[in-house]
Amino acid sequence: MNQDKAREFFSAYYEGILEGGLKHSFEQSLRSDAVLQADFAAFTETIRELDALKDEEIEIPIFLSDRIASRLEEAQNKQRRGLPVWLGWVGGLTLTGVAAVLILVAAPRLRSSASVDQAGITGASNLDQIQFKVDGARVIVRYQPSSAKTIVVSAPSTGKEIQRFNLSNQRLESPIENSLAKAVIFKIEALGDKSASLIALPGRSIETAKSGSGSVQDLAVALAGHYRVPVEVEAVDVTHRVSWTFASADARSAANQALESEGFSVDQRSDGLIEILDR
Repeated sequence: MNQDKAREFFSAYYEGILEGGLKHSFEQSLRSDAVLQADFAAFTETIRELDALKDEEIEIPIFLSDRIASRLEEAQNKQRRGLPVWLGWVGGLTLTGVAAVLILVAAPRLRSSASVDQAGITGASNLDQIQFKVDGARVIVRYQPSSAKTIVVSAPSTGKEIQRFNLSNQRLESPIENSLAKAVIFKIEALGDKSASLIALPGRSIETAKSGSGSVQDLAVALAGHYRVPVEVEAVDVTHRVSWTFASADARSAANQALESEGFSVDQRSDGLIEILDR
């Protein structure tokens, strides 16, 4: 069983429902593959952290839109009744976890196109481009459409949709925040456009792991978690496999060392955002 196939059974094995030959093959792969062992350990820790969210109180910000606030209230009511939910992208996530995910992309500001210049996005060259701005501990996503567009925020590893915004002659400006302990990554795309943006955000805790291997997407998450900086990926092949060792004191140098011979370039903006781009 190869690594990608084994990862598909992480949830079933953790829940104890993997049986027969599949279970035997999975355990054999797990025993013989150190990378797979590390990935499964990280998966298990994430599940436990997410499960612990059911005991946390979630304060609903007063500036949420009525629609999102209603969804949060409904989720909290169901959670109090003890009803579980299955999100498809990770097992064991409670309804409180759903609310936490929704808050990550809450409070969008929709502005008319007439206010674009004052808001900081000027010129036709910025139309239909997803942009990120670091604002303290938050990252602000901005998008000015040239026509009616739908922006979708999803989990890139599974394609599971988290939130969407329907824009009609309006600019989207919305904070994206990670309230979890570990770094996470989001995919943000305008439906119908050819390109999409990935943004990895650090969690509450510093992640001490200094080496690993995986996709460029995985590297972005590792950089965000270890160096506590947001990392944007604008590349065609985000599944390209790389290895990394975080021996450098700064994220840009560490990313360069991992990607310099892999066909990617790395830059760091003045606001601290790391960018991984096609060369």
